Amino acid sequence: MNGTIQTLLKLSRGIDAVNYRFGIVANYLVLFAALLSAANAGFRYGINALIELSREFHFLSGIQVLVRWYGNNSNSFLEGQWYMFAAMVLFGAAWTLKVNEHVRVDLVYGMVSDRARIVIDLIGGVLFLMPMCIVLMYFTWPWFLGAFKSGEVSTNAGGLVRWPVLLVLPVGFGLVALQGVSEIINVSRR
Repeated sequence: MNGTIQTLLKLSRGIDAVNYRFGIVANYLVLFAALLSAANAGFRYGINALIELSREFHFLSGIQVLVRWYGNNSNSFLEGQWYMFAAMVLFGAAWTLKVNEHVRVDLVYGMVSDRARIVIDLIGGVLFLMPMCIVLMYFTWPWFLGAFKSGEVSTNAGGLVRWPVLLVLPVGFGLVALQGVSEIINVSRR
């Protein structure tokens, strides 16, 4: 029995380590999305000034090539932002669960004993969290596969391929499910 518990605790620590790394990725995605958003906004608002500058100074006519390139690809920058947002939310969700910062109805949870909290956490993990993650992985995996096989691209002009952001869905829910297993292990031993 003790060997089984030690194995489960080792599994829990491994899951926590994996989700910690995905949490770091999520943190960096916040930075990258903010930088991309700032660059996109700066370019959008500065585009008229660049065009005017290139008209006044003919040796800067190459700026118009940059402006045309940006015009053809501006939607991809916007889509890149929401791709990163999706990844930061779904990759960060498991770590948020680990550090107990997830949303829960604290009205009841805060008024009950520690023993009742353990029961609530176990029931919530086993009956709600795990089945929901499994259902979401089940439904989002074919969605990703279809987009990957077909090479689906955004319908927006200059848009990005869709499969990377669709892959984030089953992976993110899988990470939350794994963290749910880790939390159930940890709650069970209390």
